[in-house]
Amino acid sequence: MPGTDVPSVLVAVVLFAFAAAVALAVVLAWRRFSSGLGAFRCFVRLPGTTGAFCRWRRGAARFDTDALRWFPSYTLLASRSLVLDRGELELFERRPVDDDDGVPLGLTVLRGSARGRTVELAVPATSAAALVLWVESGPPGRGVNVA
Repeated sequence: MPGTDVPSVLVAVVLFAFAAAVALAVVLAWRRFSSGLGAFRCFVRLPGTTGAFCRWRRGAARFDTDALRWFPSYTLLASRSLVLDRGELELFERRPVDDDDGVPLGLTVLRGSARGRTVELAVPATSAAALVLWVESGPPGRGVNVA
């Protein structure tokens, strides 16, 4: 093209290649995390400042020995957003998702609390069963209130 500076075209190509490489790395890292042992799809809903629940946030959760760690889906940061300590987590309600929840049907909603903070988790039924068993199987005296 007449008047096009070759170095500026080269810079644009290099920037595009870099952006594509970063996007690919993020997608591959997320897939590796979410397909790992103990990881499952999980929507989280926490109460807001008024006490009413906020919207559902999509992500993945992973069981560790001492905590359930939740990571949001759409972020460039790999740090966890929510940690629910196994010894402080109590699950007290379990119900199927309904149309008003705003998450995919077929999931199970678990309501519980940790450190005095109420939390709702919408997870596949098999993950809900695993989560309840994980809380129940903690050391004695923990997780006494399990749905």
